[in-house]
Amino acid sequence: MVPASYKKTAERFLYEPEKAFAYFDELLKRHPDPSSLLNYLNERRFVLLVMILEQSACLRKFLFRHPTEFQNAIPNLWYKVKEKEDYLKELEEVTATGSFSEKLAFYRHRELMRIFAKELLGVSSYEDLLREYSYLPDAMLELAFRKAWNETVERFGEPKEEDGSPATAAVVALGKLGSEELNYYSDVDLLFIHSSDKGSAGKVSLPEFFAQLFKRLVELVNARTPEGVPYEVDLDLRPFGKSGPISMSLRSAELYYESYGRVWERFALLRARFSAGDEELYRRFEKEVVTPFVFSSADFKLIEEIRLMKKKIEAEARKGFLKGFNVKTGEGGIREVEFGVQSLVILLGSKNPFLRESNTYRAIYKLHHRGVFSAEEAELLEKAYTFLRKLEHRIQLKDCIRTQVLKEEDKERLARYLGYETKAAFEADLSFWRKTVRTIFNQILPEAQKEPLDELQEALMAEDREKGQKLLKEKGFKDALRAFLALSEPLFGERAGEFSEKEKKAYLKLVPLLVELSARSPSPDETLKNFFKFFYNPTGKRVVLSEHKKEEFLEKLFLVFSLSPYLSHLIARNPDLVEDALTLYRDFPTKRDYAREFARYKETLSLTPENLYRRFKTVWEVRIGLVYFLKEEEPNEKLKKLFTSLSELAEFILESLWQELSLASERGALFSLGKLGSRELTFGSDLDLVFCAYSTQDKPSLYEKAKKLVRFLTAHTAEGYLYSVDFRLRPMGSKGELVPELEFYRKYFQKEARTWERLAWVRSRFITGHEETAQLLEQEIRNFLFNKPWGEKERKEVYEMRLKLQSAAKKGKGVVDLKLGEGGIVDGEFLVQYLLIKHKVRESSMIKGFERMLELYPELKDAYEAFLFLRRVETHLRLSKERGTSVLTPQDLPRVALSMGLEPETFEKELKRKMKALRRAFEEFLAPQ
Repeated sequence: MVPASYKKTAERFLYEPEKAFAYFDELLKRHPDPSSLLNYLNERRFVLLVMILEQSACLRKFLFRHPTEFQNAIPNLWYKVKEKEDYLKELEEVTATGSFSEKLAFYRHRELMRIFAKELLGVSSYEDLLREYSYLPDAMLELAFRKAWNETVERFGEPKEEDGSPATAAVVALGKLGSEELNYYSDVDLLFIHSSDKGSAGKVSLPEFFAQLFKRLVELVNARTPEGVPYEVDLDLRPFGKSGPISMSLRSAELYYESYGRVWERFALLRARFSAGDEELYRRFEKEVVTPFVFSSADFKLIEEIRLMKKKIEAEARKGFLKGFNVKTGEGGIREVEFGVQSLVILLGSKNPFLRESNTYRAIYKLHHRGVFSAEEAELLEKAYTFLRKLEHRIQLKDCIRTQVLKEEDKERLARYLGYETKAAFEADLSFWRKTVRTIFNQILPEAQKEPLDELQEALMAEDREKGQKLLKEKGFKDALRAFLALSEPLFGERAGEFSEKEKKAYLKLVPLLVELSARSPSPDETLKNFFKFFYNPTGKRVVLSEHKKEEFLEKLFLVFSLSPYLSHLIARNPDLVEDALTLYRDFPTKRDYAREFARYKETLSLTPENLYRRFKTVWEVRIGLVYFLKEEEPNEKLKKLFTSLSELAEFILESLWQELSLASERGALFSLGKLGSRELTFGSDLDLVFCAYSTQDKPSLYEKAKKLVRFLTAHTAEGYLYSVDFRLRPMGSKGELVPELEFYRKYFQKEARTWERLAWVRSRFITGHEETAQLLEQEIRNFLFNKPWGEKERKEVYEMRLKLQSAAKKGKGVVDLKLGEGGIVDGEFLVQYLLIKHKVRESSMIKGFERMLELYPELKDAYEAFLFLRRVETHLRLSKERGTSVLTPQDLPRVALSMGLEPETFEKELKRKMKALRRAFEEFLAPQ
């Protein structure tokens, strides 16, 4: 049997381990050669197998019927991606003997198992998995089409058009099959077309021939067999619906959609795609029917009908489902994502062919590319859609039925299936993603309003893009169309439903001021985008539209929006911070401030501990960032205070968690290296943490609690995450123990640690924990740093290490790697660390270390100023991005320059001069003599 360790590992992924293992035992009993399966299984494959057995009734049934298929289908899973042609080739072999439909059903379930295994292993993106799975019915329909064709020709004769040329037909995929995002357990929406009604096949007309052809195709694919149904076919989207002919000629289809086509049929044909039969005929259908119909001009009637469709969908979404939440049609569900995206594609695609896209993932990307969605909105929407689709699939696979209802009694099971530790964590994410969908697609196109307007307001209300673009371009907007669309959004976009008529009027009055404040900034486009992120939060909307708000208040707000997307992102998520951050907190905080407010938070906010800490950190990061931007003070002194405040915030959080997670009762200590170790933490910095146990006996308990601490810091919740944690600087790097004991450190420092680790441990600093353990480890660190020889050999190693790191710097035209590039921050860090060890000075701060070395080497003054300048540039760069980075691109340069009070050209020259000065000092002290 399998090793006990395999089962122990598997238990972490299973909801009912004993039942899953019983399924495995049953599979072994049914297997013709159990030893071959056991030999094939390693730990990862075993875990995968029992997860499949537990999570899907139909796949379990399939494996019980075909117990060798797991080991047959899974090899090469990590890199095998099948196209339609690959499926066809395999299907031809599979269906060569036996019942055709039964073999199709067998193959469908085998490939479903393979695709589901890829999802469980995380070896493909969800978009790619759905696309690959969508090609499976294409191949099956192609094979069924050929078989039905041959049988129908044999029965009636070759179909010929009036002029004697061959008559042809095609299968058109619609719905999720058409958009290449088919459900795991779904029917397939199809439309059948043929080339002409004029002609015959033997004694029957072409319409009769093709009716018989497609009836036979449906029989083959719809047949119920011992292996199940290959695919259930839905023809309801065809012209005239259930009452219409099963197939329609190209000309008849063209006349139908011209004369009778309704708006919902635009949505249906938007997802049309060739599936089987004559591809050339389909291309004609696409050119002559689909594109002219779906992307005809977006007139008033279309807009009104889309409004009506949306109202119907909203009404259905608000229905109470007695048995639970409908993942497809409920509020914040799949349909809202798809309808919202498709509406935008249809409305905008008439004038912008680039946007003509049926696949939800690709459409989101294209809408973002054209400025309809911001990068954050596109990312959130894609993640929400993926989350909902995964949930839908797990619901369907559980009992292998086409349902989208999430029942309360299934939540705990499905939470585990989706990788959540608890039902509560799953429910929190579900709520978050539903709210995300609702926020982005709350309503499409509000009713127009009329009131006296200035030029830009008139352009907005008339949806006159040409005039609006001209006016905004004159104001300095580079992407004037995107800015115009953004300004239109609260009035006519999908978010318009979030605003009452009164709020729309208040917003419209503010438009000229919003544009003017944006135009004053270094990048009007980015500033306006950051404003709308804030504005679309309900509290942000209230703050902006509040009648007592003064222009001075909005000016301060726009200063943040213009200089820092990072802070803009944070305050967009927490808009209630804006007023107190701009009025109450005008100096950098101390640990006393953190402690006082954290106590108030615990008393007043009903949040989970995870979300409480995250909210607290976000609040203070916003406040600290705003103080940094708005406070008048000498730049380098202000930078040092910023580093201290952010470092003390991290220290306070770590100290509090140490107590909260009962680590204080352990004989263990927490040290930090890197930027927290040097008390020079900036925005977006990782925490380089190391744990130490007093003795071997202390390790087990400390290890479990340390793991909880790390999970607490890094877990993503609705409030985000606290910090990224980096363990690469601990002994043996990321492969080393999480909690080594003192004796291990002693031996490691004496016998195994390398020169680069001595440099790294210069920045080590005790954060919290057992004082005696900390003192003893600190002594070992001092011995490690200062007791060993530090001469020519080490100087050469330090130099070579620096050059090796430099080779990994990001490169490109105009790209400056502030950290790793030549003359970058690491030059200064290596130089200071080298000198501190050389002179046996125990100082973890790089800035203070520079200042200490200045006393010995006055010639380091230029290098010290250059180092501070680069750290300031890095900080401004990070504030100008939504994610931490130290790589300055040509696109970043103007904003960073202006945020530092410099013209871009002056800044660029100064940056080059400072980096040369830092490299010169580095070479002087460390280059080979």
